[in-house]
Amino acid sequence: MEEQGGGAKIVLAILGVLLLLVITPIILFMGGGDSEESDPNAPCVIEGTPIGKGKDGTSTVKIPEQYRDAVEQSAKSAGLPVGIIAAQIQQESGWNPKAVSPVGARGIAQFMPGTWEEWGNGKDPFDPFAGLDAQGRYMKHLAGHIADLASNEKEKIQFTLAAYNAGAGNVQKYGGIPPFEETRHYVEIIMGNAQMDYSSTCEAPGGFDFGDLQADEWAHPMPNSRMTSPFGPRACPLASCAGMPFLLTHEGIDLAGSDPYFYAPTDMKITYASIGNIDKLYGSYGNYIFAQMTEAPYLVFEFHEAQDNSLLVKTGDVVKKGTPLGKPGATGNSSGIHVHFQINNPKTSVFDRPAINNGTTYDPVPILRQQKVNIQ
Repeated sequence: MEEQGGGAKIVLAILGVLLLLVITPIILFMGGGDSEESDPNAPCVIEGTPIGKGKDGTSTVKIPEQYRDAVEQSAKSAGLPVGIIAAQIQQESGWNPKAVSPVGARGIAQFMPGTWEEWGNGKDPFDPFAGLDAQGRYMKHLAGHIADLASNEKEKIQFTLAAYNAGAGNVQKYGGIPPFEETRHYVEIIMGNAQMDYSSTCEAPGGFDFGDLQADEWAHPMPNSRMTSPFGPRACPLASCAGMPFLLTHEGIDLAGSDPYFYAPTDMKITYASIGNIDKLYGSYGNYIFAQMTEAPYLVFEFHEAQDNSLLVKTGDVVKKGTPLGKPGATGNSSGIHVHFQINNPKTSVFDRPAINNGTTYDPVPILRQQKVNIQ
């Protein structure tokens, strides 16, 4: 009997192992769907690095857990992206419900006493949930005042933020963001923070009016570079800009760095490559390239100030993403070695000849970041 009992134990042990081998994959398969969902309002991650960072270098910018539901409801009330409300609260109070500004604004959303009296529903201005609720309703009110001015979702967001900072009357007066440095900065920083600190997909709030880009990531137009001049209003780059008001707006960004070349950010056709200092725009653009994406949304690109005799492409060439185009230089209207990178509306002329762009230009930074290209 002893021998039979020992044999039975061996058989049972073998059956147990076989059963474990069968059941374990089933358990693992069933549990595969229980993995933690990614946070859509976490910081944007580019090349494995979170862009929203604290002073110690760690990723700290996110909606505090206790306020998440309230922020989502506030955004729903306002008809705005969650990231915009979150970035606005970050800018106003740094998520401090007891914050008081030097001019008397109070609470997590920094309402002035008079405005709180109208929108606070009689609650404590230092109650963060009351503040977030009032913020959503107040932003909806402002959005209604500027709705007739906005031609797309992005403008609606920008104009509402401008109305919060400078008043809806000023937005109406100027037909958009007023020319106040404080207001322009307020809108710019909240739009940027909403994209980088509160969008895990790196999507720009409101998107772009030419539609969605392809999901494929672009190449960096100039790796290991820094942005030395941003898109937008600037001081006159010349001794005088009389008769040349277009010079008061920088229609692209300038990139400078250690990489010897600048590159095609995506597949594109070279619609015009300049021919050196005999080109009639050499004095302004230096050596330059015009190009257009070969696929939707067919954005038009410009690259200016390349080094003399450095262009590696010619008119008519079709190049792949990451193709070197030339070397950054200091030709044309330039104060240092760099490349000017510009993105134009798809309907812009494809420039098969020397021509100054008079079409619509876009800030390249939000577009590049949405394509997971890190621009600093």
